[in-house]
Amino acid sequence: MFDVNEDVLVVDKNDFNKNCFEREYFLVSKDEWNSEEDGFKTFCLYLTRLEKGRIFLYLTKEGNPVIFRELPLCKRKDYIEI
Repeated sequence: MFDVNEDVLVVDKNDFNKNCFEREYFLVSKDEWNSEEDGFKTFCLYLTRLEKGRIFLYLTKEGNPVIFRELPLCKRKDYIEI
């Protein structure tokens, strides 16, 4: 399960507004999400899986989290924290 002290659960804002976000939740590092920098800094959307009502990081066989997409910080506006 993810740590609310380290990560933020987000969903695409368009999916949220259409109320069809049940399949794509992402985790973002809280430090990246709350960063006040813009410029060239990026943030990663980590894939998640829902299991028995709980959200977990989707991991590779080696135990590393799967990065769905890496985006510039200015794209945070396209996602909403839930």
